[in-house]
Formats: sequence, structure tokens, C-alpha cells
Amino acid sequence: MSPLKVYNPVAKPVQSRLAPAPRLSTLEGRRIGLYWNMKAGGDVALEHTQRLLEKRFPQARFSFYHGDVGFTMRHLTPREADRIAREVDAVIGTTSD
Repeated sequence: MSPLKVYNPVAKPVQSRLAPAPRLSTLEGRRIGLYWNMKAGGDVALEHTQRLLEKRFPQARFSFYHGDVGFTMRHLTPREADRIAREVDAVIGTTSD
């Protein structure tokens, strides 16, 4: 009789922790990234957020981003995330879930 090997199909959870970025004292004069992963309605939420922030911080500038891989839902590669981090002072993201 041959031995039978049984495998557990459940993956071990992976945990990682990142310290939050330091809070900016103001958004005035800062460049704010608006990140959308292409889920329905997320762009509308970001456009509304931008309008509200422009009223409060008229000197703020905005750049719109979406993920660089995927089709109906877009994800950021580490390279693209690093590029965005170099271009902006803060990022607001939405997934519209």
C-alpha cells in the first residue's frame, strides 16, 4: 500500500505593519494625490473631495492617479507607488466599497 500525503490547503496569514505617515500641519500649498482603483463611484467621491478641499485650501494643487496594472480594478505596483510618493505631499485614496 502506498502512503497517502495530506496537505492543508489553508495558507498561513501574513501580517505586516507600517507606521502611519506623519500628519501634515496643513494642506495649503501642498500637492495632493487623488488615487482611484477604478471601482464604480470612486472617481465621483474623489472629485467631490477635491472640490471641498479646494474651497478650504485654495493654494493646494491636485494630481489624479489610478493603478497601473489590472483592467476593471487597477492596482499600484511598488514602482508606481514610489513615483507617486515622490510627486505629492499626501494621497487620498478611494476604493468605493
